[in-house]
Amino acid sequence: MSAPGQSAPHQIWALSVVRERGDGIIILAVTGRLGTVSSGILVDALSREIREGHLRLLVDLAGVDYVSSAGLGALQEIAQRLHESRGELILCALSEPVRLVFDLAGLLSAFAIEPSRAAGLARLRG
Repeated sequence: MSAPGQSAPHQIWALSVVRERGDGIIILAVTGRLGTVSSGILVDALSREIREGHLRLLVDLAGVDYVSSAGLGALQEIAQRLHESRGELILCALSEPVRLVFDLAGLLSAFAIEPSRAAGLARLRG
């Protein structure tokens, strides 16, 4: 920890994507910061699911505390690919800072967003 008035040591925030499966729905639990470099990790994970024919995807963002414009673009890219494949992407459990980024970018209505994983699963099952 740094003393008051001193900057904290530089940290590199990694992105972790953990895959779970339930009732034909793929859940990707994301942890870390979704920025320029790390957004490729999420795109790769989601693209792999689409290639394997999984078209109902739930992305749990509870563990994400930061999303850059590159991260938003990555999510838009995947949402568009799923839409073209007649699939569905649900985002859930956005922290307040992440929700604010979506709101400021005017993208809250562009995504299907649920407040919790349970609500996201219920929506995909319905």
